Amino acid sequence: MLSFPAWGQSTPLPGAYGAWYEAKNREEDAEPREFVLINYFFTRVSASNQLGDPTGLKGVSLGPIGQVAGSAVRVENAPAFFVEQRWIPVIEYSPHFVDGLASFRAQFEVDYLWGRSANAVQQNEGGGFNADQVNLQTKNVNVALYPTKNPNQLTLLIGTQPVYDSVYDPTRAPLGDIIRTGYKLTFLGSDATGLSVFSNHLKGQSRLSLLPLGSVQADKAEFNDPRLKFVWLGMADYTYPVAPGTNVGASLWYLRDDTKGDAYAFEGLVKSGPSSSGLGNFTGVPRLSIDRPSGWVGWAGLNFNHNIDFRTGRFGASGFLMYNGGQFVANRADTTLNRQVDISGLSANLELLYNFGRTSSDLVTLEGLFSTGDANLDDNRYSSAFTLNQYGLPGAVWFNHKMLILFPFTSTVNNYTGAVTDISNQGFGLQTVIATGAYDLIPNKLNLKLGVGHARSSVTPPEETAGVARGRVIGTELNAELRYTFRYLMTVGLHGGYMFRGNFYDGNPRVTANPWAAFTTFTWYAF
Repeated sequence: MLSFPAWGQSTPLPGAYGAWYEAKNREEDAEPREFVLINYFFTRVSASNQLGDPTGLKGVSLGPIGQVAGSAVRVENAPAFFVEQRWIPVIEYSPHFVDGLASFRAQFEVDYLWGRSANAVQQNEGGGFNADQVNLQTKNVNVALYPTKNPNQLTLLIGTQPVYDSVYDPTRAPLGDIIRTGYKLTFLGSDATGLSVFSNHLKGQSRLSLLPLGSVQADKAEFNDPRLKFVWLGMADYTYPVAPGTNVGASLWYLRDDTKGDAYAFEGLVKSGPSSSGLGNFTGVPRLSIDRPSGWVGWAGLNFNHNIDFRTGRFGASGFLMYNGGQFVANRADTTLNRQVDISGLSANLELLYNFGRTSSDLVTLEGLFSTGDANLDDNRYSSAFTLNQYGLPGAVWFNHKMLILFPFTSTVNNYTGAVTDISNQGFGLQTVIATGAYDLIPNKLNLKLGVGHARSSVTPPEETAGVARGRVIGTELNAELRYTFRYLMTVGLHGGYMFRGNFYDGNPRVTANPWAAFTTFTWYAF
């Protein structure tokens, strides 16, 4: 379901082979490796009263709690227990005869729940007796070209690649830089095929991307036109270092959708786009009241980060401001829904950090996120955040929120459920404040984190049950996490959280108890 290639991708062959070979006093050094294999292994044991149905997406449970369809995640006094497992191998090949000009990468993924399915061909399954499952998922296959032989100066990334709403090259940048900078994966975090260019030639970091997100023969049945119609996403981002450790950035993105609502986020099962009848149940986005839409969405954003690695002091901060606007028009002559829907939404984020102790993990944080809301999703104007969760399963994952239930616990494999799974909050908008404190009980070994978060919608949602008014308070979560690193890049964790549900769920028969969850995790990065 989710993968983050920045977790386990190495740097390419540095420089030219000839320059290395002829370097002075390097005769005894080992040759640079041409072939690199990186392994990411993760296992999670879960106990929770969030009951998702994993059959709809073949072993995957997604979506906000309380939905009537999709994974139909209920919350009741009937706990569930399961174990899930993920393996991601990353293969990188940088042959010396290309003289530092290119690297090839391939990334695959094997996910499943223990005890689920065997002797079959199906993704996200294979943990049953005998195993023998064909379930290898292709995540990324790409070539990186380095025209100047310096990847930091210029990289052309061609093929299937990780795509995020951060300016940094995800095949080279640490995961921490990607999830804490730019727009923190709140608008885009997945994989796509296309072309991206990364460069630092302009005294800062820049990124240009052109990505076809989906395609379909939208006019074949009606006009006998076999041509593919596409969802195109173009992205331009730039970040400028105004001081050591302090960066400000700007972004302009444009999406054009000519698929008329016929393309799929999950082939043959869940259609993509703002008119999809099924996608929002899995990703937490709203369905716009329009038939067979075609149109566009544009984003204009500003972001900053200051000292997030605490290299210039004890205080750090980051945040963003994003406006999205656009328009979709209907392509069904006899539609009873809107002929046109205009889009206009605003989102903002700010996080403050203070490093009080001996290590960078001795940390207190305070973060807030806001998105405008839409009180009437049936009219011809949509006024909340528009994210790539409208096109993927999922297409955006706010990865740095530090919650376990209020927002989904992001250390996951096949189960990504929580109260809010998209920053639009099903179109009703979001107002949330999150505070955490963490301390290394044993420096760089044993870390304890305590967290509290509160969330509410920006507008009052409509009734779920006739005559039962709903409120805006989604809930308040308390959580604790204990992580022990007993070998380099090998960590075990205990994580637990409890959410006091709010009146947002009044009249919802599928949320009848306060959500709770407990997890045990094992993570190992092997180089």
